[in-house]
Amino acid sequence: MHAPAEPRETADALAPAGRLLITLRWAAGLSILLATALARWVLEIDIPAGALLAVGGVVLGYNAALVLVARRAARPATAIRRALGVQIALDWLAMIAVVHLTGGIASPALIYFVIHVALAATVLPPRRARGLALLCAAILAGLAALEASDALPHVALADIGLGGTFYRSGEFILVVLFFFTTTVLVIAELVARQAEDLREREARIRALNEARAAFTRAATHELRAPVAASLALVRSVEQGYADDPALQADIVRRVGQRLDGLRELIDDLLDFAASREATIAAQPLAPVDLGAALSSAIERERPIADEKGVTLRTPPRTSVRVLAGDPGLCMVLGNVLNNAIKYTPPGGSVTVQVAVDRGAGQAAVSVQDTGIGIPSGDLPRIFDEFYRASNVKNARIVGTGIGLAAARAMVEYYGGAIALDSAEGKGTCVTVRLPLANEKQQ
Repeated sequence: MHAPAEPRETADALAPAGRLLITLRWAAGLSILLATALARWVLEIDIPAGALLAVGGVVLGYNAALVLVARRAARPATAIRRALGVQIALDWLAMIAVVHLTGGIASPALIYFVIHVALAATVLPPRRARGLALLCAAILAGLAALEASDALPHVALADIGLGGTFYRSGEFILVVLFFFTTTVLVIAELVARQAEDLREREARIRALNEARAAFTRAATHELRAPVAASLALVRSVEQGYADDPALQADIVRRVGQRLDGLRELIDDLLDFAASREATIAAQPLAPVDLGAALSSAIERERPIADEKGVTLRTPPRTSVRVLAGDPGLCMVLGNVLNNAIKYTPPGGSVTVQVAVDRGAGQAAVSVQDTGIGIPSGDLPRIFDEFYRASNVKNARIVGTGIGLAAARAMVEYYGGAIALDSAEGKGTCVTVRLPLANEKQQ
């Protein structure tokens, strides 16, 4: 399987970050120019104004070039990520120059490094953000070593208390590096993890919205098609075009098939709405007779199994109460049974079993079928809303892909769990585990 949408989503997430860096860089370049002019000619602080003004001008210059690059047509995620890397590298060269020209290891401009690490972490995974923070600390350590050894002339700012030879003190350098390194590491980790969570949440929301839009289109068609077809068939009889009893019987049969599909679609929609209403509104749970709920679901689905020629094997009625909701539990069990019958060909079988483990405080209902099964590649997403297995879509079996999602939402709200084990071409087993109601609750 390939997923072309993922690079596009990544590009969509990275492009705004690049534009944000460009916007902030305008402010950074102008602040260098303004701060230098203020310090040198208003406050009369002895600083290398020419060199700092040159750095500010260079920042504004390469930022203008980056603006032109960013205005090009949409680019893939790899190109955007490469452009971000170039931006970060250029920014760091400028920041190293500013730090060196404003006191080196004791420069107040070190805060620029911290801010930039935080910004870069918004577009990097946590591991790379940590590496970036460590690289930042290593660069500062290298600058401090060069100045301490006089390999690079130290720029003293005596007018603001940054004179003297403290930049040669190993203890001072170690203390600054310790606090600087721990600060950028913590900030990089926190920002990167939060940004990653937000990107994943955004991707899930986008995928869900796309799935919902696709479902709305499909549901609209599925609702209209059987109604329109049924009306056309009924009117053909009404207008006298089907006088032959055999033809009329065939028309009635075809209308019944379409109405069955329509009923299934409406049931899925109602089940989905009910599961959302129950979980969002946090409806209180109460003891429910599992045997009665299962018998009700079996009674409803047995005619469908008989008509299709699927053998439905059921256990004796179990007298046990579980902590759930009614009619939500009937919906869950009916959905699992209906799926098993739907995806089992004529001549197959569906076996229902109930097990009670009072030691573990739970009851389990398992539904095993001999149906078409589910491809292994589809299993991780089989409980996702609106998702349908590939072999089901290829076989053109009517369905919505929301039944299992609704069932899982309800079961988990009850404090239980639902599991699915399947092999394509061999069948599927769905197990629903529910907490037993204790004596006080009963």
